[in-house]
Amino acid sequence: MNCAIFIFFVFPAALSEDVIRLVQPPDATYVGQGRVEVQHQGTWGTICDDEWSFEDATVVCEQMGFLKAIYQAKRAKFGQGTGPVWLSKMMCTGREKSLTDCPHQGWGENSCGHERDAGVSCLQEGLPQILEVGCYRDAQEDRALNNMYASLRGNIDWHNLRSLVTRCAERAFELGYRYFGVQFYGECWGDDRPRPTYDKHGAGKGCTDGVGDEIHNFVYRFAPWRDLGCWRDTGDGRTMTMLENFRGQIDWFHLEKTVEKCYEAAKKKNKKYFAIQFYGECWVSDTESYKVHGPSTNCWNGVGRDYDNYVYEVLF
Repeated sequence: MNCAIFIFFVFPAALSEDVIRLVQPPDATYVGQGRVEVQHQGTWGTICDDEWSFEDATVVCEQMGFLKAIYQAKRAKFGQGTGPVWLSKMMCTGREKSLTDCPHQGWGENSCGHERDAGVSCLQEGLPQILEVGCYRDAQEDRALNNMYASLRGNIDWHNLRSLVTRCAERAFELGYRYFGVQFYGECWGDDRPRPTYDKHGAGKGCTDGVGDEIHNFVYRFAPWRDLGCWRDTGDGRTMTMLENFRGQIDWFHLEKTVEKCYEAAKKKNKKYFAIQFYGECWVSDTESYKVHGPSTNCWNGVGRDYDNYVYEVLF
């Protein structure tokens, strides 16, 4: 009996830090997003979106100096490139410092066309963190949130509905809303009343992938802090002062709880900046002293590792 043997090779991505770029469409208004292109043998090419993941986008964004990834884009969302499709099936974990460290299918080893070019959207400046509130019913005659401040229904990415959340959030933040909702797969609703009334019609079940249907809002709120990214620290030249140590209370599945505890402690002391170091240490400062030793890539899920601070600014 004849047996056919198929061998799948995984090649490490031979990239250096100066051979990756984001290419934006002509109508782009935000510099942190675009089609991802890499250079190989002196020629620029694209990446196929086959198995293109948020972890892949995270590596790209952090390698290019942005705070974090917002979402991964597929199906040539930011336009089709030209030349070769160099890479496919990137297998980043999200912890790599560059694409150099991510395995992939091999240079040029794919059958993708440019209609499947991969892209990313990265956080350039520190919007406050977006926290989920939940899915709530609405009523046309008595709106739970009183202002539809934007409609994105003409440009819905059905393969990535959660990208609508970020787009609604950016505009909501500009308008000063602390709460906002995404309804009917692209309507952005907010409220400028002193007390939020998003729950006046009760909780509902008509939401999918973080957005509501035609009679539901998936509601979000802004955290009272803003991301400022990952910054180096040293043992003999501390950039901030340690206020609390929450290492004995770490919930490894919900590290945002540690961030919130540190925020509360910093706010109580009227501090402008706070940071998480060594996964659970809460450090604070009144100035931008956290910048002294420069940026770092040694943070994880919004907290710093040993001798690295993931820094936040207290907003309110």
